[in-house]
Amino acid sequence: MSKWSDSKWIRDELRRKWDSGAILRTLLCSDDLFPLTLSLKKPKSVDMSNSFSEVREWAEELRANCTKKIGYGFNLIDKEIVHRQLGRNVIPTHAQIPTIDDALKLIKKTREADDFRASSQLILSKFPQLTEWVQRYPLKVLRHKDDWAGILAVLNWFSEHPSSGLYMRQMDIIGIDTKFVEKRKGILAELLDRIFPANDLGESNVSFEMRYGLREKPIRIRMRFLDSRLFLHGLSDITAPVDRIAAYEPDVSKVFITENEINGLTFPDVKNSVVIFGLGYGVDVLKTVKWLVNKEVYYWGDIDTHGFAILDKVRGFIPKVKSILMTEDVLLSNRNLWVVEEKPFLGELSRLTDEEDAVFHALRDNNWGEKIRLEQERISYGRVRQEVTANTHTVKRDNLGKPEQ
Repeated sequence: MSKWSDSKWIRDELRRKWDSGAILRTLLCSDDLFPLTLSLKKPKSVDMSNSFSEVREWAEELRANCTKKIGYGFNLIDKEIVHRQLGRNVIPTHAQIPTIDDALKLIKKTREADDFRASSQLILSKFPQLTEWVQRYPLKVLRHKDDWAGILAVLNWFSEHPSSGLYMRQMDIIGIDTKFVEKRKGILAELLDRIFPANDLGESNVSFEMRYGLREKPIRIRMRFLDSRLFLHGLSDITAPVDRIAAYEPDVSKVFITENEINGLTFPDVKNSVVIFGLGYGVDVLKTVKWLVNKEVYYWGDIDTHGFAILDKVRGFIPKVKSILMTEDVLLSNRNLWVVEEKPFLGELSRLTDEEDAVFHALRDNNWGEKIRLEQERISYGRVRQEVTANTHTVKRDNLGKPEQ
């Protein structure tokens, strides 16, 4: 790497301006970027004395690559230097790139610039209200150069079908399928927010579908009855949209919530109870199931920082929920089953009991070891039955495995 500014340095400076979007932006709106004058890092007087041959090679390299030699690129601005030993010498002090075309040729971006021109013209011919966005994010325009016909078709569909209430699958756009929209939700959201007035949009913190008037795929909840007397026409395990579960209040006194699917499937039978499972951090969906606050609710999660974070979240809408199998005793008696929690939750939680909070902080602060985690499915089934029995009234079974009446 040259210690002075050579032709590579000039190209690198132009690439930085390309990467910032400044050069492409010049194609859309007139500014004073070009002619662009760059001040060169040049030899000092001591360099002239000690390394004159290197200085001469440096100047020759610049002159061999300037406009006078190759027909495009940069012009050199020289200055005469009077040295007491070497006499008068002329060295380059600045490089001037006259036009954007010179810059594009130097960094080999002429084709990309042509693609940007074509894409931006297409976008603004359909949606002039995106002018500010195109000027602000020219590299995004270029990044999606092969998609603009499809993206604009989707934007046009939303313009013609505001608040359609349709599923994404029902968007009938020639040449566009659901996967095209799914994969480009990010860029579509940016553009739709600029096309539609703010009061025509949904809340910004909701899903893509809800914000832009589509019908969202129903979130489904899986629930298993733990008492055979509650089975629905012989069905013990049901999965239904959350709004249907919210409307249907089973005649139970206790509800168990657990993350792991197999734990939900093997949960011990408990009189007048159900278990809801498989939601993980998605427990937020239970906010709409209002009847839960009238039940005795238990939460069983992994004994790690995220397990307690989910418990804390559940307490935000079911204040009286109790934890089960998430104690220090359960954790420490299963040391041989510990695994590593790759990315622990490092924040603070405000809804834990004193006992829960002590375990959470001990885990977060690595008091028992680095990133300790006990996954709920590793706890022995016998211990699970023991804890559930101690906290609830389980259903007794006869020798045939049938619940006693």
